[in-house]
Amino acid sequence: RMERHRLQDTPPGTRVCLLEDWCTPAEEEYLLGRVYRPSGTACDPWQLVSGRKVQVHGGEVHEKGMIPRQLPEWLGKILKSVRETCGDDMFPGNVQLNHALVNEYEVGGGIMPHQDGPLYFPAVAIVSLGATAVMRFTPHASQENVGAEESAETSSSMAPFGVWLPRRSLLFFDGAAYTHCLHGIDGVAEDVLDESVVNWRSAVDRCGDTRKREGTRVS
Repeated sequence: RMERHRLQDTPPGTRVCLLEDWCTPAEEEYLLGRVYRPSGTACDPWQLVSGRKVQVHGGEVHEKGMIPRQLPEWLGKILKSVRETCGDDMFPGNVQLNHALVNEYEVGGGIMPHQDGPLYFPAVAIVSLGATAVMRFTPHASQENVGAEESAETSSSMAPFGVWLPRRSLLFFDGAAYTHCLHGIDGVAEDVLDESVVNWRSAVDRCGDTRKREGTRVS
């Protein structure tokens, strides 16, 4: 289960797990093929959003909830596999994964720090295909002066941190990493693996070394 792949040295209250080689190279090739050759669509599934391309599957999210739409069969199988890998200790037993965003990042592309809305609560799972990147987590500014003592304590003890995401990996995070952090990816062509990246040893030989993004990343 994913708990065995929990990363150490993340701030108190966070739970961040990274399973490397979640899929094989052949499975990665198949999934990328499905992303770029979707079946059953009458129009281009890609939308251009803030410099990256996005596919929305499972429904249209709005402020009052979601208008559900049927997932493509291949993506439904992937979400089922992710759910089984994570298990009930990661997602509550009554939670089924029914929505997915497919993002395409060219070399040098990224996504601004953001917090996923309440519709995705309590956790996020991300599959990385095609290339590596570092995801950065920063304390949510609006959480720094909350009234609840426990939440304030969590925010004050939290420092920014990063997680290196190798190809074919599965990232899971919840807890304060979800509720008290923004997460994003810098728009750079190579990532600096410094001491803030909790798993830098998996990527480079020396702290502070850089790692080039080898091509287009799909998540």
